[in-house]
Amino acid sequence: MTTHVRIAFLGAACAAALVVLCSCASGPVTIPADLSAAEIFQRAQDASDRGDYPLAIRYYSMMPTSYPDDVVHNTWSSYEIAFLYHKMKRNALALSSINELLDRYDKEGDKLPPAPRVLALKLKVRLEEALKTKQ
Repeated sequence: MTTHVRIAFLGAACAAALVVLCSCASGPVTIPADLSAAEIFQRAQDASDRGDYPLAIRYYSMMPTSYPDDVVHNTWSSYEIAFLYHKMKRNALALSSINELLDRYDKEGDKLPPAPRVLALKLKVRLEEALKTKQ
């Protein structure tokens, strides 16, 4: 086999592999409604680790309706959503979300876990700086 034939064959094989891989791309993820709070958080974290921030936000957004009485998970999910918006460079939306979370602390502080508040305050400073430099 000559070099030109080998190169043409290799190019055709790569193109075929690319077509197969692209045709196997999955569609939108269907999220089961019966997930536990721990499963929601695990799947959200897995999506975030893969860089699929919109899917992670979808998972975290399930918490208030799925487990309205779970104060700890709902507080953490609010923080995580804001943080994911920041990772997506949607800093104005992230700051709005952080401010909503901090408002909850002003109203119900002693009922909420302290760690998300600490992280939210740090993120707020970072977001305000990012938004100032953007102007």
